[in-house]
Amino acid sequence: MQRSWTEADDSSATLLRVLSLILPTFNEAQNLPELLPKVQQALGSVPYEIIIVDDDSPDRTWEVAREMGKADPGIRVIRRVGRWGLSSAVIEGFLTATGDMFVVMDADGQHDPSIVTKLMQALEEGAGIAIGSRYVEGGGVVGEWDERRAMLSRIATRLAIRLCRVKVKDPMSGFFAIRRDVFEDALPRLNPKGFKILLDLLIHIRPHTRVWEIPFTFGVRAHGESKLSRRVQIEFIEYLYEAVLGRFLPLTFVQYCIVGAMGVAVHLAAYALMGWMLTGDLTPTPAQDSRAFLLAMLGGIEAAIVFNFILNNAWTFARARLRGWRAILGFLRFNAACAFGALASYSVTLFLFALGFGFVSVFVGALVGVIWNYTMNRVFTWRDR
Repeated sequence: MQRSWTEADDSSATLLRVLSLILPTFNEAQNLPELLPKVQQALGSVPYEIIIVDDDSPDRTWEVAREMGKADPGIRVIRRVGRWGLSSAVIEGFLTATGDMFVVMDADGQHDPSIVTKLMQALEEGAGIAIGSRYVEGGGVVGEWDERRAMLSRIATRLAIRLCRVKVKDPMSGFFAIRRDVFEDALPRLNPKGFKILLDLLIHIRPHTRVWEIPFTFGVRAHGESKLSRRVQIEFIEYLYEAVLGRFLPLTFVQYCIVGAMGVAVHLAAYALMGWMLTGDLTPTPAQDSRAFLLAMLGGIEAAIVFNFILNNAWTFARARLRGWRAILGFLRFNAACAFGALASYSVTLFLFALGFGFVSVFVGALVGVIWNYTMNRVFTWRDR
């Protein structure tokens, strides 16, 4: 796993400001110089700080932001290295904010800065969250999205509405305001994975929280490309699963089992290949050649372990992915965990067979092995850093 750290320009952290505006960015170096003057003009005399949280953009957005901050001490910059994701960026911005009202908006020019004061007013009048909404009367979208994006937006919005604890029409908006106390109350339950922090907040706030929707027109991106990649779409599907079923069956456990099932096929294929190479038979038995059978079995097991480690490292535990020497050490830990898991599975199976449980013994033994392997590898091989 890459080392991560936060590099923050904290020159104005001691100033208490009423509004903290969070701008999560990635490759927005062209948009930022156009957006910030509009935001400053819209805020007028409102005491504010603008916190730009940048995921180490290749176009050096963080550097552009720092240059602009030299002319306005209210601009703060957080450059995140080795970490990524919109939701986690917003949460990090909230945690470093000094204001008592937070506003989140995109830096690509699609969110109208003039709506910020209306969102603030809604909070001042009693709302816990105020949403810049495209789907209430008076809201909308400039131009027309292509059919694929429009369909994805409709599906995502309908699914999201079903999960929310309050009734809203645009839970997928990226433009919203929230009171500090509402955020801090929900914080322990938030999931930093994904790109829709508002949806996560609407799922985890108290049911009595007042949520208002303020109409706005979603504009056209000024420069650059949309961040709605296939990876982002997959992360949203994963987030929906975790929000509904994650408490009962973690998504990583489901992924681990899928990889394990594929590993069985690799095991059988490697066993058959080695059996054919050693004896000319795809299914050697101990009665035919005990040495060849043992080598084929060990070869199949190790082939499955290598396959499972590679796929789990790339997919199941992608956010804690091991690289370089860490990957080699992780592979050794993975082997050790699987060896103990096999021993546990075998022991449980023999014990239950002795009690007369028959085939059920095999199933329970396999389940014990899977749970053991998942738990040990989750804790020791891909532990969070």
